[in-house]
Amino acid sequence: MIASFLDRRRPSAADPAAAQTAGMLRQDISMLQSVKGRRTIASAETVEDAYHLVYASTGPWLGVARTRRATSHSPADQARWDAWIAALTPSPHGIRGTWPQACLLAGQGREMLRTLLGALVPCLPVDLVAQEIQRRIESGTLAPSSRIRQRAMAKSLRVPTSYIGLALVDLATTGLVELHASGRFAVAPGGHRVSRPGRWQHIAIGATEAREA
Repeated sequence: MIASFLDRRRPSAADPAAAQTAGMLRQDISMLQSVKGRRTIASAETVEDAYHLVYASTGPWLGVARTRRATSHSPADQARWDAWIAALTPSPHGIRGTWPQACLLAGQGREMLRTLLGALVPCLPVDLVAQEIQRRIESGTLAPSSRIRQRAMAKSLRVPTSYIGLALVDLATTGLVELHASGRFAVAPGGHRVSRPGRWQHIAIGATEAREA
């Protein structure tokens, strides 16, 4: 199914509605660029204005973000949407924060809007990306203990690199891949599927050889 999706995927004619949405997203991303930089001192009014700008730029898109979250079948993808939505929803207690906190919030807003902008181009959802990586591991295309190169994988699947990272986080919870201290992902050594769907376990190479002997 995934292979046929990639085979069928072709660049389509420009969609006026999508182009308009993209323009609006870029405009709001540009607005958020003004809330950044180091300041040792910022007045309460400046901080409040920064928060208002962030909420004004991201608020209209929170409904779209909630829809993206609701339609995602990836726990890692759901978690990032939850984090963005929670952070960018104004507090009922009013604005309480500092300039660095406002800059951090603006950064989260830019990240969410850029993700929405990238989503305007049809591509595999994160859960299907995880399925394809799993298929490549099971087929031996990705060998045990081999490093998973996220950029190359993203290029082959025609998805954003962030989708690969999210898919690998999901697969890491099953034990199929491992996250090393360096921050890189690798195929787990000797992982195999057990009888219960969705469950994976590691088997030491020595134990496997002893069983086969």
